[in-house]
Amino acid sequence: MQQSSPTERFICALSATCATATLFACVPALQQMGEPAPVTTTPVDPRRATVQVEPVASSRDILGELDIVNFDGHEPRRLLGSTRAALADFRPDGVSLRIECNYSGASGSVRDGHFRSRPGDRIQTAMGCGEEREARDAKLFGFFDRNPTVERLPDGRLLLTAGDTQLLLEKPARRRLAFLPAPRELLGEWRMLEVTHYLEQGGYAGSGLSEVPGRIVFDGIEAGYSRCPQYNIAYRYTEAGAIEKIDGPALPLMATECEPLSEEPFNADMPVQWDVMKVLHSDPRLEKVDDDTIFMSTDRYGVLLSKVACESIEQSDDHSETRVVDCASPR
Repeated sequence: MQQSSPTERFICALSATCATATLFACVPALQQMGEPAPVTTTPVDPRRATVQVEPVASSRDILGELDIVNFDGHEPRRLLGSTRAALADFRPDGVSLRIECNYSGASGSVRDGHFRSRPGDRIQTAMGCGEEREARDAKLFGFFDRNPTVERLPDGRLLLTAGDTQLLLEKPARRRLAFLPAPRELLGEWRMLEVTHYLEQGGYAGSGLSEVPGRIVFDGIEAGYSRCPQYNIAYRYTEAGAIEKIDGPALPLMATECEPLSEEPFNADMPVQWDVMKVLHSDPRLEKVDDDTIFMSTDRYGVLLSKVACESIEQSDDHSETRVVDCASPR
């Protein structure tokens, strides 16, 4: 049986999840947050004597996922909700790609400092993301057909160049460090928005949490879920942006004594509300999505938390009056 590519596995897992999930929109999360303002940066010039670059010999030297830091002058956000916004996932026979919209890829391999493209069918998702993003999709997906050079910069990042177009890549663990919330930004109450399960076969499945009562609370010493304080932990916020559990109770496998987070599994792939507590008790990594939204994650699960007020517009029965109401779940 032919082994599927990471892009194919993502599409298959996404399709299977969409067919069964009722609580989560399977398109990449938070598309409604809008397009970030484009950032123009000075291109890296590898011909300058002050910039020492090393050609990458083969695909084996760069296998795995890398964040897109900059493409053709645009700096994408790192996260769209609980999924990576822009990535290049290299494998021996090609690369899977995303930049804030659709997923696609290119067949080929890195040899002697170039990506050597190989013609073939290309699998691609087909979400509508607006003219600007869709144009950027097309340019990125065609970039690798131009056999770009592949060079490693002194700081470990990768620079790919085709003509006057450049793609700058960085390891996710390193780039995440540029998005850490400061300790004071972490303090307070956070509404739960969604929990995501990253599937072993690729792709992800998620459930909305915006109607779940209670808050995740950080006070600088303890952290926990406000409705079940018996599972609070004492923590240390590390320089690497992790919540390190230094004291606290062992967490049961199921929410047997925490009714607000009790939930029967929908299927084996879908996360449940209790997974939020599993994340909190597993030394999760933190990063900012924006000034009022943070992402808390382990290798298996991610939880999106927000301080943004939830407001909706209600109309009277005869539509003559409107009012703004608080739609946040109860504390």
